[in-house]
Amino acid sequence: MSKEVVVNVMAALKAAKPVELVELDFVKEKFITLHNQFNGNEKGEQEYHMQAFNYKKMLSENAALRECSPLSLYGAFLDINVNGLSLEQGNKPDCYITTRNFKVGKDEQGRDTYEKRAQLAISPYGELKMRMRAGQIKHADNPIVVYDCDNFKIGLNDKGKLVVKEYDARLPRPDEAKIVACFVRIERHDGSFEMPYLDMKEVERLKGYSNRNNFGSATNDKSNALYTSNGGQIDTGFLKAKTLKHAFKSYPKVQTGKFTMLEAALEEELMPTGVDYGFDPDDQSSPTTQDVEHEEVKDEFTQALQDESKPEKIETKQFAGVDDDEPEF
Repeated sequence: MSKEVVVNVMAALKAAKPVELVELDFVKEKFITLHNQFNGNEKGEQEYHMQAFNYKKMLSENAALRECSPLSLYGAFLDINVNGLSLEQGNKPDCYITTRNFKVGKDEQGRDTYEKRAQLAISPYGELKMRMRAGQIKHADNPIVVYDCDNFKIGLNDKGKLVVKEYDARLPRPDEAKIVACFVRIERHDGSFEMPYLDMKEVERLKGYSNRNNFGSATNDKSNALYTSNGGQIDTGFLKAKTLKHAFKSYPKVQTGKFTMLEAALEEELMPTGVDYGFDPDDQSSPTTQDVEHEEVKDEFTQALQDESKPEKIETKQFAGVDDDEPEF
């Protein structure tokens, strides 16, 4: 694409209102083209209308997203196709749009200047779909929450990795039963499988990261409310999502778009072959650009899990970053 056309594209993006950006003709055409290219069908226009609705709903409900740079919003919207996912929200959403602050340089007085950028964040369930599509795994069962009254044993598999070796649930469980772990069975195409798990010691470690990332302390806990929303215990839906996410930590990276990140960690940016955003995203960033401390934003995936949990109202918090309770591995 010529420099003049790129300039015109950027001007059109900046002139549009963030919520209405997806209604621009060239954005619609690019979305449809990418969808048909990556999916091998002609359903791009139908998918465009569905995802445009989801995009506009998400931005209308989140003021922080409306403050993001137009280029990043445009890229995040196109990356829905690149990753083969959907912005539709529910208790197990594929992905959602979040924000990150980037230091882009200094002003005339030598002060740091920042830009808020949108990024498409992939949930553990969206990551599962991508890994299945990439052929890394055949299937993953729903994670299973383990209580202290259950028979639960771990041991080494043939590769020397600690996995679940034995599990029998006690039903009905007593009311005072405590959650001790959660595991998931992952099957590969060769018929082999593994059952990685997450125990409460690891959950407490993650809770500590959440507290620190939300600027809490030992005497003022600001960790994600879902860690204690289940009668003082962790919400089971939240725990299942964490278990699935951590099960993939040692797996090969999956390709994502330039404006996408996995919840588990910031991945190295890998461009799928043939992606054409209409310009080179790298050319639109300052060479001094740095990711900085995330501004606190609402995590739609966490909110969806909250909405699906117990009927009593849970206090809603604002959480820093997309992965508010883990370090960037």
